[in-house]
Amino acid sequence: MSDHKEKFEDTFGLSSLASFREIYPRRSESDKGFSESGNTRIEDDLKFWNEYLNEIKNDIRADMPEFDEEIKMTVNNVSGRRAQSYAARGGSRQTPPDRRRTDESDYYLTGRYERDDGLTKKTDIKYTSSTRKRTGSNRGGKPSGSGSKGNTGGKPPRKGYRRPGRLTGFSYFLFVIIVSAILAVSGWVMANDMLALNKQPHTAIVTIPDDFTMSEVSRELKKAGIIEYKWLFNIFSSIANAKEKIDPGIYELDTTLDYRAIISRMHFGASAGPDDIIEVTLYEGKTMLEIFETLEKYGVCKASDLLEAATNYDFDYDFLDSSTLGNERRLEGYLFPDTYEFYLDDEPEDVIIRFLNNFRAKVTDEMYEQAEELGYTMAEIVTIASLIEKETSGDDESPYIASVIYNRLHSYSYPYLQIDATVQYVLPERKDKLTDEDISIDSPYNTYKYEGLPPTAIANPGLASIKAALAPADTDFYFYALHKDGHHEFFTNADDFDEFVNGADYGG
Repeated sequence: MSDHKEKFEDTFGLSSLASFREIYPRRSESDKGFSESGNTRIEDDLKFWNEYLNEIKNDIRADMPEFDEEIKMTVNNVSGRRAQSYAARGGSRQTPPDRRRTDESDYYLTGRYERDDGLTKKTDIKYTSSTRKRTGSNRGGKPSGSGSKGNTGGKPPRKGYRRPGRLTGFSYFLFVIIVSAILAVSGWVMANDMLALNKQPHTAIVTIPDDFTMSEVSRELKKAGIIEYKWLFNIFSSIANAKEKIDPGIYELDTTLDYRAIISRMHFGASAGPDDIIEVTLYEGKTMLEIFETLEKYGVCKASDLLEAATNYDFDYDFLDSSTLGNERRLEGYLFPDTYEFYLDDEPEDVIIRFLNNFRAKVTDEMYEQAEELGYTMAEIVTIASLIEKETSGDDESPYIASVIYNRLHSYSYPYLQIDATVQYVLPERKDKLTDEDISIDSPYNTYKYEGLPPTAIANPGLASIKAALAPADTDFYFYALHKDGHHEFFTNADDFDEFVNGADYGG
């Protein structure tokens, strides 16, 4: 028992337990601070110590074995809190140099009291407790403080502090927008090169040597200005197995060709000599089948192959309706009349692309705006233009033909267009004059039987007819008839029309 007593007295710097009772008499909770002598301050709850001593006073002399354990638990509790207080105020975990330790009481060392004029002065335990609440829990038995790493102790984070390297919500949003824009622009630029969507017109001669590699081909195409990205062409060529399709030779290529068309163009080994290129002039008002037959006649491509491509190949143009894929008349009206140069034995898709590119170049944004002002789609304008093209005898009367068509489309009295050319379009062979049987056939192209416009254009109109369809003359005409000298006469009513048709000047 004497050993325990000595440890206890030595730890608290007292000559006896009785002196502890004398220095710290029982007080109320509100009576905290300096003692009556004014020399010692203890800022913990003294009630705790008085209650504790009252609890064990009868057991001190009995030499109870639990005494030592209780002293250890009590002092260690105070020691831990005192160490936290010291660390929270920026101190080191080491014991201050003025504290003396003994081998006999190692586990009390951090709980020792400093000496001050012969009296004890305890570290502010209540301050230590409040510090622990601010700095967080002391995990793993380690004191909280600025020197510890990887725990929740230490100084509280500064208000507004943000870890470096973290993006704010707005910065992240802005970052995503910028990256998306870059990817979108890059994707469009690469797609433009691969699909030849919006390239400047350019033609060049490209030579493919014997024992060529695809890297050499892409380098020659880049050098000639036909493509922009060699690496992209190399990837496409690898996927398309282009090495097996290209033959050595000299080729004339242009920027209207997409990657697939470039490879196809070089597939047949055709040279750029004059004997391998044919010039073909296709006039306004020809039907799609008539154009295909003409191209076959000149050796450009078989008409059946062209019709197959026109029906089933998905050409990527805004003015085409993809829902019509599979309709063999879907491209009627879009094979723009002009003079073209074609390779002999050309690919059918490449031939049709030449027509569609020309149509896209000729029909301007202003024309689309005019169609919208009239309340019609461009497909409907093309259909009306094809009717004008087949009916007119000259560009000067095209706006008047257009006025009759529009007047009838908006009329309750004359809802049928009654245009002979629409019936001729579905007949196996064209006739000089239609019979009553002809105008009675059941076809949506028969404008004697069905109101409104036919399902598609009935020919491929020229630019003048398209412009007339967009700017019809302002008239009250509902009828027109061919004069024997080749021009048309126009009428506002059926009586005048019938009179002319039954007269001598009718050119029938």
